Amino acid sequence: MTTNPLPLLHARDLPTTGEELRSATSTVNALVAGLRASPSATDSVRLRQALAPDHYETAGPQEAPSLEDAFSEHDAFFGVARAHGPADLFLRALLVAEIDTALDLARTASSLSPAERSTLVSGGSALLCHRRARHGSGNLVRPPEDRTAPPADEHTAQLRWKSGHRLFFAHLQAITVTCGCAVHSRTAAEQAAYLEYTVLFCTSAALAMRHAADFAPELYVRSIRPTMTPPHVGSGFSGLQTRDHYHLVQSLDGLGTRLLPDVVEGTTYRKFEEAMERLYAAHVHVCRRFGGDTNASLRMEASKEDSGTTGAERARQYAGLRVRKLGGRRSAA
Repeated sequence: MTTNPLPLLHARDLPTTGEELRSATSTVNALVAGLRASPSATDSVRLRQALAPDHYETAGPQEAPSLEDAFSEHDAFFGVARAHGPADLFLRALLVAEIDTALDLARTASSLSPAERSTLVSGGSALLCHRRARHGSGNLVRPPEDRTAPPADEHTAQLRWKSGHRLFFAHLQAITVTCGCAVHSRTAAEQAAYLEYTVLFCTSAALAMRHAADFAPELYVRSIRPTMTPPHVGSGFSGLQTRDHYHLVQSLDGLGTRLLPDVVEGTTYRKFEEAMERLYAAHVHVCRRFGGDTNASLRMEASKEDSGTTGAERARQYAGLRVRKLGGRRSAA
């Protein structure tokens, strides 16, 4: 897997309408014309070379200095570069992150089921083909067959932790994009169609979290957690420094009040709310897997908080607050 940073568009450059997203998919479809879907590493590398941008403009600071410093530290740790450029860069980065995950799965095993592994790397294909991708059928990126050896050393665990997070960030961007397209659509049918994509990306983002943590807890304690403490990073390193989640939360604020009533009352919106709950539950799962049921988070440790609350419980509290930001205007039952 390449060590070059993944160029993720800054939030201000992400597509916000269906027209912008369709233009981006047309550009990317032209780039990958003639490249077939295959689980082989050779074909995946060729596809990645076709999609990775030769150059891009680095996005300058856009937030208040304290926020920008925290976001930039988080980006640098996980190997992300913030880019300014055309909307198709969003989709190219998403596909590159999916390819990197497929290559990781080719090296080491996963506890995800075959269907879950397919969903994990199918979102970019779904947007390119304007359809919901199911179980790898027609996907541009495909996971390989099962591997028997899980990440068993510090190096492979580090690769999975960081590449899995990069895919997670790309999925967060896709949630922001598809929600924005839904809000800017004029008909209930179009809004519901974009929310179907959002459900897919909520599901794949939750799987990306599980994938990122898919190695033995002792490897996390021995190798990964220490790299997220001083002097490697600032004190209190936290998922709250995730730039893409910050912008996603802003875009979701009161989402239900900005969609047509028929959509908010419909089954697709309910599936979306359930998918968001599963997404945050996946974060709680990672906290619990790596000792969060009994220990404080790095942020809580740095602040010397002594509330008796564990890292996993604090993650559950944040999850509830964020899901409630969706708002809505359903009729009373």
